[in-house]
Amino acid sequence: MVNAAGNSAGFDYLRIGLSVSVVIWHSYSVANFDESVRLFWGGPYRALSAAILPMFFALSGFLVAGSLGRTRLHQFALLRLLRIVPALAFETVLVALVLGPLFTVLPLSVYFSSPELYSYFFNIVGYIHYTLPGVIGGQMLNAQLWTIPTELECYLALIGLAFVGATRRRALFGGGLVLVVLGLTAFSIGAGDQSPYAQLGGRVLIFSFLAGVLAYLYRDLIPHDGRLFVASLLLSALLLTYRETSYLAAFPIAYVTVWLGVTNLRRIPFGDLSYGVFLFHFPIIKLSYEIFGDRLTSPGYFAIALPLSLACAWVSWTFIEKPVLDHKKQIIAWIEKSAASLRGAVPTPKSSDAAT
Repeated sequence: MVNAAGNSAGFDYLRIGLSVSVVIWHSYSVANFDESVRLFWGGPYRALSAAILPMFFALSGFLVAGSLGRTRLHQFALLRLLRIVPALAFETVLVALVLGPLFTVLPLSVYFSSPELYSYFFNIVGYIHYTLPGVIGGQMLNAQLWTIPTELECYLALIGLAFVGATRRRALFGGGLVLVVLGLTAFSIGAGDQSPYAQLGGRVLIFSFLAGVLAYLYRDLIPHDGRLFVASLLLSALLLTYRETSYLAAFPIAYVTVWLGVTNLRRIPFGDLSYGVFLFHFPIIKLSYEIFGDRLTSPGYFAIALPLSLACAWVSWTFIEKPVLDHKKQIIAWIEKSAASLRGAVPTPKSSDAAT
């Protein structure tokens, strides 16, 4: 695609649009759980809910592939951590130390001495824990975080592929990806034991991510064509209707995502709030449901969750994420210098010592 370098404002709008879609979906599913499963995972609207996360991951794959091409592998890994960890740490601390004490049914002395509370802080490093002591009866407080380990797996997979040189040989990368996806699709169809209400698994997201990487590698050859966009949109909906064919949807989903992303629009003036909205919205919805229950419908929960999520996301972006990203070169340089100093401090055996 012409000028598909990942710096188009269309990607910013797409990120925030997908984040808001997640808020809409979770507002509906928390308030109408049984109905949401029946209509959106086992019914005719499955593709609407099933497309959101694969698009997120395809977008991520396309954008980070550009970052990979501009940096060394260890710098790429550090950049990914600098993008994910600060906001995740902020969300974890805020939920554990502010919202948790407000909503727990336990005495605060018991809450703050519980091992469950301290296990919750492992979320910061991607080891996800979903509950806090005495909060909403042990239900998942941050179910949205299940995608964080999957995203980290995507980065590790890309680093591994780059290390062996696969990303520099796009025909090999693309051919291998197509063969693996076809194999998994054949296995899924042959297994024949999928529940009609089965949701997407993490591997579908990983292959959507890799399809986004593939789109970046072939960006000079893939046309930005409205007819291909419509065809890809319809094919994505068809393939996502059935879990057995969801792996194949990675390729048209990637085209739809990148086609929208490279659209030239005006820059969003308030920064990238999408990650913060994604992180904060679910605890807000769950705790709101704890307060109001069936007295509110899904639009009511959305009306509560969206502005509060945007506010938390703005704080996170303005005071945590953006300052870290603005100083990412200095941070990486400091880490590299510290690592070099540590290596220099380790004594090297003399040849005579080694001989003995």
